[in-house]
Amino acid sequence: MRWILSFSLGIGPVACVPNVQDRSLQPKYPAFAAQVEKASQALGLQPLTNLDEAHLATWDGASPIVSCSTFAEWATAKLAARAPEPQRLRAPQSRPRRRQDATRRRPLGLDQPQLTERDRMSIRLVQTAFDSDEVRKTLFRGRDLDLQDRSTEWGGTLDWKDDGWVIEAAPGQSQADDSVFHRRPSDFRKIFQGAIPFHFHARSLNMSAVAGPGGTDLRAAESHGVPALVITSLSKDRLQVDWYRRGGLVVDLGEIER
Repeated sequence: MRWILSFSLGIGPVACVPNVQDRSLQPKYPAFAAQVEKASQALGLQPLTNLDEAHLATWDGASPIVSCSTFAEWATAKLAARAPEPQRLRAPQSRPRRRQDATRRRPLGLDQPQLTERDRMSIRLVQTAFDSDEVRKTLFRGRDLDLQDRSTEWGGTLDWKDDGWVIEAAPGQSQADDSVFHRRPSDFRKIFQGAIPFHFHARSLNMSAVAGPGGTDLRAAESHGVPALVITSLSKDRLQVDWYRRGGLVVDLGEIER
């Protein structure tokens, strides 16, 4: 499926913002179009963006164990199928942080009625992963590298592999703006298998004034359709974690310490 993903994701940074499907391209790639249509019918998921189509094109013919009504639920089901049963959902211990304009007036709690069972499962997986000392150590190491890099934001994926949670972090694809993260196409291959994408807000040690997803982040979620995380630097030894997905849903998961 690499050629399919290259076709859909080869536009580089533009893949991080919503785009409208161009159906006129599909006749040039009949195998791609056929795979997307077959997966869409089998899963009951209608693509809204080019990245949704790329996601459908990775379908291996297997049906999720649980019914999925959104691409976010499908991605979560794939991760949950290979990861151990996560811990129970728990409310953050810290009080909500000041928000960016894009989320200043949005609810941020776990009691939001829009949260589905699969959303809660995604959050439980994140909370369980971040209980790992090794995961937290890797996150802080990535944050520290992002602080040193003035050319781009850093980000990556959270995934379960073999027998443990794994954080993979790297600089963005375009190294021309330290306030923007352009996700690499290779990340999407992991994301479409259930890995949870994240990126840092770490231009300085204390980024609390821009905690959580901004407008660009929320637009990216509309494009790729899967749950994502923003990791905001608060101090040398503290990070803020926010979970968000398509539809503008944002959940404050509180702070983690080094």
